[in-house]
Amino acid sequence: MNDFKKTLRSENKQVKRNRKIKDKPQMWQFYKTYKKGKSGNKIYKSRISTKNELSQNDYLGGVSCFILDEKGNILIERRGNTKITAGEIDLCSGHIDNNETPTQAMIREYVEELHKGNQKEQEQARNEAINNLKKLEELDLIFKNKGNERKFFIQFYVMKTSLKSFSIQKDEVDEIEWIPMEKAFNLIRQNKTKFPYDKRYEKIFIQVKEHYQEKNKNEKQI
Repeated sequence: MNDFKKTLRSENKQVKRNRKIKDKPQMWQFYKTYKKGKSGNKIYKSRISTKNELSQNDYLGGVSCFILDEKGNILIERRGNTKITAGEIDLCSGHIDNNETPTQAMIREYVEELHKGNQKEQEQARNEAINNLKKLEELDLIFKNKGNERKFFIQFYVMKTSLKSFSIQKDEVDEIEWIPMEKAFNLIRQNKTKFPYDKRYEKIFIQVKEHYQEKNKNEKQI
């Protein structure tokens, strides 16, 4: 087992431990904030939307994943009606909760948003993410919605999935669709997704292509 997989397994075990401890659940009511790339204060989730208690120097931590199928299509979500970004097109994404690493957050979001079926499905999805998630670039991005401006540090990931069944969480995700890789990239370039286009995305697009090509090459050699 390589070092990256060992790290993912260790992080996943820590998530499970945190959720089992009775005095821990309140921690999951907070988002983690950052200042100039370093961990900052924690902030109540409810106050993000109602009081917007973020200073100009506060960045929210976020994660986002390019999920690929065997043909190189990318999974695109349309956000659910209960989200402030209702109807927006997005990748599998979410905030980093307090006491989480970015990888822990990405594993959690992947399972919560796309695999809300039975326990077996959730465990299968979690193990797949542990074994296959690959970190890409981290970008600082500004998200604007209804006059509010929020700054994010988004850690991007890529993962090729072999799973065929998805059980979406309807309050988070209204619908999902597989679309060709270049079409997905163009949606981002055309500012049709949640976060505004930034030229630094182009490096991420190259990394996604390379990951898919590498995975295909390795699978053919097996």
